[in-house]
Amino acid sequence: MNKKVMAMAVAGALVAPAAALAQVQIGGSLTVFYYQHDPDNDSVGKTGDILEASEPEMYIRSEEKLGGGTSVWFQCTSSLDAFITGSANAAGWCGRNSGIGFRGGFGNFFVGNWDQPQKLIFNRGRGWFGGTNAFTGGSAVLLNGGSASGTQNPSATTTGINNPGTFFRRQASSVNYHSPNWGGFSLLAAYSAANESTGNPDAGLLDPRMYSLAGQFATGPFYVGLGYEIHQDYNPAGQAIGAGAAQYGGGDDTATTIVVGLRMGGFDVRAMYNKSEYETTNATDMDVDGFGVFADWNIAGPHTLRAQYVQVGDTSGSSAVNVGSYKGPAGATCFNPATGTSTASCASGTGADVMAIFYSYAISKRTEVSVGYSQMGNDDRATFSKGKTASSAGGTQKTTGLVLRHRF
Repeated sequence: MNKKVMAMAVAGALVAPAAALAQVQIGGSLTVFYYQHDPDNDSVGKTGDILEASEPEMYIRSEEKLGGGTSVWFQCTSSLDAFITGSANAAGWCGRNSGIGFRGGFGNFFVGNWDQPQKLIFNRGRGWFGGTNAFTGGSAVLLNGGSASGTQNPSATTTGINNPGTFFRRQASSVNYHSPNWGGFSLLAAYSAANESTGNPDAGLLDPRMYSLAGQFATGPFYVGLGYEIHQDYNPAGQAIGAGAAQYGGGDDTATTIVVGLRMGGFDVRAMYNKSEYETTNATDMDVDGFGVFADWNIAGPHTLRAQYVQVGDTSGSSAVNVGSYKGPAGATCFNPATGTSTASCASGTGADVMAIFYSYAISKRTEVSVGYSQMGNDDRATFSKGKTASSAGGTQKTTGLVLRHRF
């Protein structure tokens, strides 16, 4: 009799946690690259094979129904980079899209660390291709000035962090709203809390903030998206940042992204235009314009051919300083490869492009292998890099290899 009671008690203990976790989901994705990388800059790096992961992650999600069509939800998405590199990612737990909020007929209102609306529109355009990784990426390097993930607002109390010139951001301490779908139209909005401003003098003018807004319309085979983002006081004019000097100073920096897409048969084609404007000082500015075309062709069954072409043009405006990888149109460092000399001023040769083609084979609904080639080519003055080594002015970095993706 005692054995039966104990057996029932053990069974009850095992069943209870399963019932408690009924509303919890665990999943994620793993992407592994193995490729040959040619940095085209023998002074800083050698050509060689690279094995690495690209944003592998695991998520934990939960949702509780509150009644009336409303629920509270939670998500924690964490890096799994260690499964290839052997070391924990600095972002740690919940370092990727993570938050808590309420959803219902009114939409989705949440706070946390999340990709911002302008970036979400950008992501819709690039699709399968990466934004900044060294093999399948490059579009965000050229068009959005690189990335900043899981960061607060840049502030004059810190030294050279948070990539203030980038618009490909996963914003920490952000307040977000995603609207319902109104006949194909939806609205996305977000702003950043000014947590780090508590370290700035009350008498000062610095109050760094990020605001991002996007609208999108999708019906049948068509898609149109528009995203806009503004950074206020990310680059305070003429002020030192910590122990160092600001790379550039200014007031409001903005980015606008437009994406148009069309699905027809086995084809999915998206075109993207991006414009970034920087107030590099109180009296000078820099404009950067670029575009991208991304295409997927499902040839038949598990076979898909993918391609991208991205180009950023010469910088324009009155700025005489650089913004990240963007060279000032009137900058002091201008190398002319035709003559082998440097000049004090140069108004062209600051653009670059990325091109890539990949063949993918879907082994199953959750696993895919791909093989492909990509390259990033710089104009005479430009030094954009795939992120593994520095690039030489006017150089072209090339990669060829394999991709394995698995969702679980």
